[in-house]
Amino acid sequence: MEYIQKLPFISGASMAITIGVINKCIGAETKTIYIRMSVGLVIFFILGLYIREFIYKLYDDIKRKEEEQKIREEQEVKNISKDSKNKVDYRVDDSSLETEVDISKDEKLYEEEFTPLSVNSIKLNKDSSK
Repeated sequence: MEYIQKLPFISGASMAITIGVINKCIGAETKTIYIRMSVGLVIFFILGLYIREFIYKLYDDIKRKEEEQKIREEQEVKNISKDSKNKVDYRVDDSSLETEVDISKDEKLYEEEFTPLSVNSIKLNKDSSK
């Protein structure tokens, strides 16, 4: 940001030097060269002021939008955490499950429940061909 502060002077001085070198190579009179350099210095100094203000406004807009984005993300996280606390119950308590669902009546807590495979006995087939 330090160079942006000096932008009007840098642009005006560099263009004045460029105008002076070009006019000297052409062979213009000294008085004409100085007048053209002065006019070029003023014009490009003013142009540098406009460019500097544009860059500052652009920088401020970007910074403001980033802050708004962070605030929106924080609000979304807060809203999601509030909603999830109300809708989802992560408690695991076997005793509460037993009291609410009567297994003897084949009541199901959910529409689809996991039922493990029932294995009553294991049969081993031994080959007698050994």
